[in-house]
Parts: sequence; structure tokens; C-alpha cells
Amino acid sequence: MTWTLFLLLGLSLAQTTFGWTYHFSRKSMNWTQARKWCLTNFTDMVVFQSQEENDYVVSKLPNRKGSPYYWIGITKSHKNETWTWIGNNSTWIGENSWAPNEPNNNHSTEFCVEIYVNTGPNRGKWNDEKCGNKKYAVCYKAQCTAAACERGRCQETIENTTCLCDPGFTGDRCETAVACPPLSQPDNSDLSCSGGNQVFNTTCRFKCHPGYLMIGLSAVTCGLTGFWSGPRPACSSYRRALLAVAGSGAVSILGCICFCWMKRRKRKKVAQVRSVLKCWSKAAPPVHTPCHIFSM
Repeated sequence: MTWTLFLLLGLSLAQTTFGWTYHFSRKSMNWTQARKWCLTNFTDMVVFQSQEENDYVVSKLPNRKGSPYYWIGITKSHKNETWTWIGNNSTWIGENSWAPNEPNNNHSTEFCVEIYVNTGPNRGKWNDEKCGNKKYAVCYKAQCTAAACERGRCQETIENTTCLCDPGFTGDRCETAVACPPLSQPDNSDLSCSGGNQVFNTTCRFKCHPGYLMIGLSAVTCGLTGFWSGPRPACSSYRRALLAVAGSGAVSILGCICFCWMKRRKRKKVAQVRSVLKCWSKAAPPVHTPCHIFSM
């Protein structure tokens, strides 16, 4: 019974993910050897994404009274280059990362970095060092795997793992597609959806029964925000559709007739006014030439 309980508990704990784990060597080595040791036994040499992570790792390392301290995964290959983290090419360097007067490139080839782990004021600070000097290695082991998130990217932080889902997916492991509101089947039609569901990227098609005409789009697609690409169509009998078209045409024709009549009337009034003005302009004073105005 005891062994069975232990086995079940062990399996349960094995499925729990807490983000990166950190590890250190008990043997000192140069920077290249230290990174190889990390790659062989874990994921890589430690990299820091924030001051919080820097301080957290330091809190987990044994205190030392003096050198050798611990190598961390930030380096450069030339004195005029920018310090760069291995693996992700990040250039993050916090405001309080370096110890006072560091980095000073004291020997012109100090292209690797150690972190102080002592009880003094410089605890957790960095110092540039020659890569050939011997320090202890600090490594991390990633918990994210290719299968950790079904449709998304796995992101790790201190004691935490999060799935950043691709557009259109949700859930702890991005395992659930975003669903759109259910579509009801319109009267006098058939409805079919690809894959048999109504979730993100699904296209549903409508087909009217014989003798009916479709009004609207024949297909709609479920978008990444959970809304369909258009309204549901309707199926109308040909007689009703023709009556609707005829009615619409009649309204259009009547509107055109009214518009043309009003426009013609306006042009006639303008021509009449111009005729009067022309007549007055030709008449020499004091003789007045009668002008004939014709009403409509």
C-alpha cells in the first residue's frame, strides 16, 4: 500500500510543470567547458530575462566567501561588441547588474561574465572575466517541450509555464478552437459545415431546396474572434423573389421619372429667366421694348 501510494504520488508530481529549473556544478571549469557541461546535462548555461530572475537564481546558489564564483551565459567576442545572452540573442542588462567599476575589461580580453554570490553588497552583481579562468557553472533546464502547447508557443518564467495561444485557439494548452454562435438551419435549405463543427476556420455552406432562390451569401466562415464572416442567408420561392425584384424595379423607374421631370422643369425655369434678362439688356432707355414672358 505504501509503495502504491508513493508511485501514484510520483506520477502526479511528474506531470506538474513549474517552469525553468536551475542547477550548478561543484567543479570549476573555464567558460567553454562550463557551457558544454550545461548543454550535456541540462538545456544550456543560465540566461536572465529580468532582474527578478537574476535575484531568484542568486538566492538558490550556495554562498561563497571569494572566487571562484559562477559563470553566466552572457558574452562577447570583441571589446567593441555589445554583451549578448547566448541562445536568444537578448541584450537585456539591468541598471544594477554590474558591480561598481565593472565591466572594466581589465586585461583587454575579459569577454565572459561571472556573478558574485557572497554576503557583501555586491551579491548578485556581475564582473567581466577572462573566459579561460575557472568558475562554477550555472545551468537551467527548460520544462517547455514541443508538445506542451497544442496550438501555441510555450513561454517559461520563474516557477511558471504559460502557453501563448495562436489566434483562434484558447485553453491552458491552446487545445480548444474558438467557437462561433451555433447556426440554425434556415427554412427551405440544407446546412453543412466542414469538419462537422462550427469553430474557428470552419466554413458552413447553405443550399436552397429546389424551387427556392438564395438571398445572401451561400457560405460563412467562423473568424478568430468568434464571429461569422457574414449574416445567415434566406431561401425564398422564385415567385416571391421575382415579385420583390419587380417591385424594386418599379420603385426605381418611378424615382427616375420623378427626378427627370423635376430636372427638366428646373432647366425650363432657368432658360425663361435668361430670356427676360437678355430682353432687358437690349432695350435702350428711355424706350422700353416689351418682353413677352410665357408661362409654363
